[in-house]
Amino acid sequence: MDIPKPSKAELKRLKYLQRRMSRQDRVNEVRGGKIASKRRQRTLTEFNTLQGHIVRRRNDWIEKTTTRLARENSLVVMEDLDVQTMTRRPKPKLDPNKPGQYLHNGAEAKAGLDRSILSNCWGRISKRLQDKMGANGGRLAIVPAAYTSQACHKCGHVAKENRESQAVFKCVECGYRANADINAAKNILGRALIQTGGGTA
Repeated sequence: MDIPKPSKAELKRLKYLQRRMSRQDRVNEVRGGKIASKRRQRTLTEFNTLQGHIVRRRNDWIEKTTTRLARENSLVVMEDLDVQTMTRRPKPKLDPNKPGQYLHNGAEAKAGLDRSILSNCWGRISKRLQDKMGANGGRLAIVPAAYTSQACHKCGHVAKENRESQAVFKCVECGYRANADINAAKNILGRALIQTGGGTA
C-alpha cells in the first residue's frame, strides 16, 4: 500500500522541461526581454500540467486510502515523526588534514532519502485520517517514535544491536527474532493501546 510515485518517464520529462525553461530564460535575458517568450510560457504550461497530474494522482490515493482505513478500523496508529528534522540537510564537515576542503557527508544520498520522505506526504495523510476517523466514530492515535525499531516487543530490551539487519530483528537479551518492521509495528500498537486505555498488544 505505497503512495503512487511519478514514473521514470514522468520524472525524465519534468527534468527536461526544467532544463528547457532554464535555457529559454537565459536566451530571453540575453535579448533583454522582461516578459517571458511564448515558447517559454508553453513549456511552463506543459510542466504545470504534468506536475498537476502527478499531484492529483497522489491526492486521490491519499483520499481513497484514508477513507478505507477510517471505515474499516476503530483505531489507527501513526508514529509522531518529525519530518522537518528528518529532512534537514547534513552539516558540511571540514577535512582536518586538508584546510579548505570538506569530507564526504552523504549529502547526495540524504537528498534522495529526503525526497522520498517528503513525497509520502505523512502530514497530509495524518490530517485526513484525523478528520475521517472522527467522522466515522474511530480514533487516530499518534505515539512517540523513539526506539520503536530498537525495542524488543517480547521483553522490552532496547539496544541498537537488536537490529541484526535492516529487515531482521533479533533481541540480544532474550533471543526474540522477528521481521524488523513487524516488531516495530507491534511496539507502536502497544504504545497506542496504553495511551488509549485499550490494554496491551
